[in-house]
Amino acid sequence: DAIDLFLGNFAVDESDGPTPLRVKKDWKFLTLPIVMLVAFSMCIVSLLLAGDTWTETLAYVMFWGSASAITATIILFNGQDFVDAPKLVHKEKMD
Repeated sequence: DAIDLFLGNFAVDESDGPTPLRVKKDWKFLTLPIVMLVAFSMCIVSLLLAGDTWTETLAYVMFWGSASAITATIILFNGQDFVDAPKLVHKEKMD
Protein backbone atom coordinates (compact mmCIF):
# COMPACT_ATOMS: atom_id res chain seq x y z
CA ASP A 1 0.00 0.00 0.00
CA ALA A 2 2.85 2.39 0.79
CA ILE A 3 4.43 1.71 -2.61
CA ASP A 4 1.10 2.35 -4.35
CA LEU A 5 0.77 5.66 -2.52
CA PHE A 6 4.37 6.63 -3.32
CA LEU A 7 4.05 5.76 -7.03
CA GLY A 8 0.73 7.56 -7.35
CA ASN A 9 -1.32 4.46 -8.16
CA PHE A 10 -3.80 5.53 -5.49
CA ALA A 11 -4.92 9.10 -4.92
CA VAL A 12 -6.11 10.06 -1.45
CA ASP A 13 -9.52 11.69 -1.45
CA GLU A 14 -10.48 13.28 1.86
CA SER A 15 -14.20 13.06 1.06
CA ASP A 16 -14.12 9.25 0.96
CA GLY A 17 -14.54 9.00 4.72
CA PRO A 18 -12.57 6.62 6.91
CA THR A 19 -9.36 5.05 5.69
CA PRO A 20 -9.62 1.73 3.84
CA LEU A 21 -6.50 0.54 5.67
CA ARG A 22 -8.16 0.19 9.05
CA VAL A 23 -9.44 -3.36 9.36
CA LYS A 24 -10.78 -4.94 12.52
CA LYS A 25 -8.60 -7.90 13.48
CA ASP A 26 -9.65 -10.95 15.40
CA TRP A 27 -8.20 -11.73 18.86
CA LYS A 28 -5.87 -14.39 17.45
CA PHE A 29 -3.79 -11.88 15.50
CA LEU A 30 -2.41 -10.37 18.69
CA THR A 31 -2.72 -13.28 21.11
CA LEU A 32 -1.04 -16.08 19.14
CA PRO A 33 2.26 -14.27 18.40
CA ILE A 34 2.51 -13.22 22.07
CA VAL A 35 1.83 -16.79 23.24
CA MET A 36 4.45 -18.12 20.83
CA LEU A 37 7.03 -15.57 22.00
CA VAL A 38 6.41 -16.40 25.67
CA ALA A 39 6.45 -20.17 25.05
CA PHE A 40 9.68 -20.03 23.02
CA SER A 41 11.31 -17.78 25.62
CA MET A 42 10.32 -20.13 28.44
CA CYS A 43 11.71 -23.09 26.46
CA ILE A 44 15.08 -21.33 26.15
CA VAL A 45 15.03 -20.34 29.83
CA SER A 46 14.24 -23.94 30.79
CA LEU A 47 17.27 -25.08 28.82
CA LEU A 48 19.59 -22.47 30.33
CA LEU A 49 18.40 -22.70 33.94
CA ALA A 50 18.44 -26.41 34.66
CA GLY A 51 16.17 -27.78 37.35
CA ASP A 52 17.10 -30.04 40.25
CA THR A 53 16.92 -33.19 38.13
CA TRP A 54 17.25 -33.88 34.43
CA THR A 55 13.67 -35.21 34.27
CA GLU A 56 12.33 -31.94 35.63
CA THR A 57 14.34 -29.98 33.05
CA LEU A 58 13.22 -32.33 30.28
CA ALA A 59 9.56 -31.95 31.32
CA TYR A 60 9.78 -28.14 31.24
CA VAL A 61 11.57 -28.13 27.88
CA MET A 62 9.07 -30.58 26.37
CA PHE A 63 6.07 -28.63 27.67
CA TRP A 64 7.26 -25.20 26.48
CA GLY A 65 8.67 -26.65 23.26
CA SER A 66 5.37 -28.31 22.41
CA ALA A 67 3.46 -25.13 23.30
CA SER A 68 5.63 -23.07 20.94
CA ALA A 69 5.41 -25.74 18.20
CA ILE A 70 1.61 -25.92 18.43
CA THR A 71 1.31 -22.14 18.34
CA ALA A 72 3.70 -21.92 15.36
CA THR A 73 1.66 -24.56 13.54
CA ILE A 74 -1.55 -22.60 14.10
CA ILE A 75 0.10 -19.40 12.88
CA LEU A 76 1.50 -21.14 9.77
CA PHE A 77 -1.85 -22.82 9.06
CA ASN A 78 -3.58 -19.41 9.17
CA GLY A 79 -0.67 -17.61 7.49
CA GLN A 80 -2.78 -15.85 4.85
CA ASP A 81 -4.81 -14.19 7.62
CA PHE A 82 -1.70 -12.86 9.36
CA VAL A 83 -0.28 -11.22 6.21
CA ASP A 84 -2.13 -8.19 4.88
CA ALA A 85 -2.77 -8.00 1.15
CA PRO A 86 -2.75 -4.58 -0.52
CA LYS A 87 -6.08 -2.87 0.04
CA LEU A 88 -5.76 0.37 -1.93
CA VAL A 89 -5.17 -0.87 -5.48
CA HIS A 90 -6.69 -4.12 -6.70
CA LYS A 91 -4.87 -5.49 -9.73
CA GLU A 92 -6.05 -8.38 -11.83
CA LYS A 93 -4.28 -11.66 -11.35
CA MET A 94 -2.32 -12.83 -14.37
CA ASP A 95 -2.20 -16.57 -15.08
